[in-house]
Amino acid sequence: MRLLNVFPLLLLLATAPAGAAMFKWTDANGNVQYGQFPPAGSNAERLKGAPAPASAPAGKSLQQRVEEMEKHQDSEKQSKTEAAQKQQEAANRKTNCENARKNIERLNYGGNRLVHMPDGSYQRLDEKHKQEQLEKNRKAVKEFCD
Repeated sequence: MRLLNVFPLLLLLATAPAGAAMFKWTDANGNVQYGQFPPAGSNAERLKGAPAPASAPAGKSLQQRVEEMEKHQDSEKQSKTEAAQKQQEAANRKTNCENARKNIERLNYGGNRLVHMPDGSYQRLDEKHKQEQLEKNRKAVKEFCD
């Protein structure tokens, strides 16, 4: 308990020299001297201490800077998402283009082609259906190929 009573006094004594004044004077030999206690009878000049450190920097508060940082992160995330979507779209277009060109090549190969239907069955194309498929794939080439 006594230590708790003595501690603030020790703290006060330890910080007291930090506020002491500094002086500058010239001694009898012409040398410039600095110290806290000038000699008696000397023409000592009191020096100003270092300026107090500035408080918080002028400008935006911490909360404003945090909000700006969050907005910046959100916009970066959104731009990355958009870039990934564009990249995926480009990959899909390329795949669709390649498939349409391969389909045209297969349909032009000749003969009565077997076609795999969506229900899992196979069907032979007559000339009318073959022309319809060719036209459909030509439109796909125009749409998906650059």
